[in-house]
Amino acid sequence: MLPNGRPSTPPASPVSDVDVVVVGAGISGLAVADGLIRAGRSVRVFEAGPSLGGRIRSVEVPGGHADLGPTWFWPGEQRVARLVDEFGLTIHDQWATGDALVAADGVVRRLDRPVMPPSYRFTNGAVGLIDGLAGRLPSGTVTVDCPVTRIERADDHVTVHTTQGPSTAEAVIAAVPPSLAMDSGMIDPDHLEPLVAEAASSIPVWMGGVTKAVAIYPEPFWRHLGLSGTAFGPDQPFGEVHDMSGPDGTPAMLFGFGQAPLADPVGAFAEQLTALFGPKAAQPAQVLVVDWGQQPFTAPTRLGHTNRYDLYGSPHLTKPSWAGRLHWASTETATTAPGHIEGALAAAERTLGAFLTP
Repeated sequence: MLPNGRPSTPPASPVSDVDVVVVGAGISGLAVADGLIRAGRSVRVFEAGPSLGGRIRSVEVPGGHADLGPTWFWPGEQRVARLVDEFGLTIHDQWATGDALVAADGVVRRLDRPVMPPSYRFTNGAVGLIDGLAGRLPSGTVTVDCPVTRIERADDHVTVHTTQGPSTAEAVIAAVPPSLAMDSGMIDPDHLEPLVAEAASSIPVWMGGVTKAVAIYPEPFWRHLGLSGTAFGPDQPFGEVHDMSGPDGTPAMLFGFGQAPLADPVGAFAEQLTALFGPKAAQPAQVLVVDWGQQPFTAPTRLGHTNRYDLYGSPHLTKPSWAGRLHWASTETATTAPGHIEGALAAAERTLGAFLTP
């Protein structure tokens, strides 16, 4: 059983002659598979990890859910809003009432003005989007625990080699970060045009260099102090802190983004929160931590991290390679909201258009 409650797919014999193979069962991969299947195409999705969702990761905690990947979506992100409506998901406004804090040079100052634009939260975790999309796919569409090891191009098809055997298709969609596909050896850079290979190898993985920590408390005590839970500290281990509590303050949670790696992220986060919010922050009931750069099948290892965020939405990755047989569909390739869930859905939408537009 997968963490999101869906049964895992047992190893199967190699599948041949599907129209499209999708690499990666994050939200972009599931969205593009869903769209292709509803358009009558045959699709197989290979996911390297044991569960669906990619960087969307929701964890059950007492009284609710904590999101260890994407936390928000924003006004105007209509693709996300459409799925929220389709799946009947519950959302609530991000808590922003109260003062923000700024820590610099050993001094903590209060700011009595809004510092965060309005945004929305998934009350039961962003994984609801994953469950909704996966629930529409025919049984057997997705194979988990099945890394793709190599993709080969031929004149009239591609062969996708996996740890469970090869599969042939008319085209392949790389719904994983391009630099991860290049780093893993999945795609040989010598088989791409030089500018495509350079962009794919250099584009950063969104959240790939980030540690995210969530501290859970018995109550949202910072709200009683007139604080929003938002704090900024450019010299702190966690440069941003925000409230992640449920719509009524339960579960009570603060989360932070830190630059990985951190030697002791749990201790560093609790210490920083205590300095910001006072002694009640010193003993959280639980601290959840994910270093996204160390997660298998998420960020490159050999290529390292880059700061070439100007490559997001690169024209070399928004159009297919290999005469239309290789498509790039991760959030990093989106020209709209790259890095966001909305960006992943926009990349999936663009990819679908390439297949379905006459």
